[in-house]
Amino acid sequence: MKDQYTTYTAIQLAGEDKFIAWVLDGAHAQEWETWLQRHTTVKSTIDQARRIVLDMVHLPNQELDAEQERGLWDRIETDIARPSSKKKISKARIIQWTTVAAAAAVLLFFWIGTNNIPTTVQALAGEHKEVQLPENSDVQLNAGSSVIYDDKHFNMDRQITLTGEAFFKVQPGNRFVVNTTHGTVTVLGTSFNVIAWPDRFEVTCFTGKVMVNNHLQDRVTITPGERCTRDEATFKLKSNTFQLSSETPDWMRGKFVFDNQPLKIVVEELERQYNITVKLAPGLDELKYVGLFESGDLDKALSLITWPLHLKVEKNGNTIRIMF
Repeated sequence: MKDQYTTYTAIQLAGEDKFIAWVLDGAHAQEWETWLQRHTTVKSTIDQARRIVLDMVHLPNQELDAEQERGLWDRIETDIARPSSKKKISKARIIQWTTVAAAAAVLLFFWIGTNNIPTTVQALAGEHKEVQLPENSDVQLNAGSSVIYDDKHFNMDRQITLTGEAFFKVQPGNRFVVNTTHGTVTVLGTSFNVIAWPDRFEVTCFTGKVMVNNHLQDRVTITPGERCTRDEATFKLKSNTFQLSSETPDWMRGKFVFDNQPLKIVVEELERQYNITVKLAPGLDELKYVGLFESGDLDKALSLITWPLHLKVEKNGNTIRIMF
């Protein structure tokens, strides 16, 4: 399988014979599964390319000009003549795959005109945002976070990609999947919080049952009052319990709680909530912090963070320096 597929757009992938064969007939399935395990960051591109192929198969027939038709049949004859030690595939199926690939350029304009571009919703620094999904599930985005989903197909696949932190209240139904760079979160109907920042992955269950998978093939199922986190040293998943005192996470009430977290994690959250830049003096990144801060009053938040650690604060406009 080509590693350069990682640089392809969904449109380019949808024109690849090998990709089309996999989507339409499951050919090369093991190769694709292995490749996807090594390149998990392109999952959303793969999903979009798959939909392009499936949509093109069902589009009305389009006329090809003479040159396109000659090129199409040249590709068909080449594919038929190519020797292979693998399972023999029917000529009719090869023609179907190749027809779709050769017609992709002709049909693409029609496809773009009749299909929605994936919807992206972002909460900027200093703001929270609510997203109502097509099947009435609700997403609350924390500051600096974003989600991407296919509005047209969402009722069928219920998949959404998250960067950052969000609280999900999912309508009962078919499985609902949250994709992140660290792994996937799968539920049927429940409420849960997901943190998926580059250096932090955490899933908290408030109602129902949540299954968490990562790219190491770890799988953890959590229930209300349980939290799944990623060990930053081993990248393995682990679970623990917490006191469930509310139906929603603390951040939705303007409270940000940290239990022995590195100071860099704390100030990253502070930056997102107050739309500021915080610079830590050398040696402070991994200093552990236990405590909280609240939204609304930056000076008070800084005091709550720095006072227990005996640190000093220097302010210059929107830039904050924290030092010994």
